[in-house]
Amino acid sequence: MWPPNTANFFAVPSTGSALVLCQDVDRENFGLTIDIGHCLAAGENPAQSIAQVASRGKLFGVQLNDGYQRIGAEDGLVFGSVHPTMAREFVYWLRRNHFDGHIYFDTFPRSEDPVRECELNIRTVKRYYGDAAALEADGLQGNLDAHDAMSVLELMERHGMM
Repeated sequence: MWPPNTANFFAVPSTGSALVLCQDVDRENFGLTIDIGHCLAAGENPAQSIAQVASRGKLFGVQLNDGYQRIGAEDGLVFGSVHPTMAREFVYWLRRNHFDGHIYFDTFPRSEDPVRECELNIRTVKRYYGDAAALEADGLQGNLDAHDAMSVLELMERHGMM
């Protein structure tokens, strides 16, 4: 039976499936735009999606937003407003992979002033890029290499990110 609400289903349901599609198409100009809201709606870790796609040279754009992690739902909230640590990790992987593609804000300002929301999104992304640089300068990579999650969290705490 066909699902009654097709908006809750994806033709390409995961980052892994999208990467396979890119591999099958096998064209230099065929890549992906990762949408945080879509990752959340698919039950994925958006930062992991960035790491997977960027490491294969297929990250062409990102759509930044946030939301409550519900399967099949995209809230389109201000970037980092619900999951600030996840958003910082997302930006870290953008920075680590020297991402220079397109950044979009895919938010739904229903009651908010859209210009103020966009300005807040821009400030947040810039701040998170600075946070990633500060963590890298303070030894983040060694903690990641050691798989030492507590040291990463304590490093974030020392920098006022938790």
